[in-house]
Amino acid sequence: MQTQTSNSLHNAIMEAGSKDRPPMLAPRNYIQWKSRIKRYIDTKPNRELIHYCLENPPYELGWNDKFIIDAEGNPTTATHQ
Repeated sequence: MQTQTSNSLHNAIMEAGSKDRPPMLAPRNYIQWKSRIKRYIDTKPNRELIHYCLENPPYELGWNDKFIIDAEGNPTTATHQ
């Protein structure tokens, strides 16, 4: 059982941190995550740039096949970034 002091301390900590980072959300509830993250972004001064970067990522991860020689001397394909 929590005391009144610990409840108010907990509330103060939660309130102070809520403006500096996104809220904690339940796993596997991705629709809610997306909605809440967008609402969090809307509170930021550079929200247009953040939304633009989310819709148009500046970097696309690409994978290349690299041929290497294994211990027996046979060429083997290894995927690397």
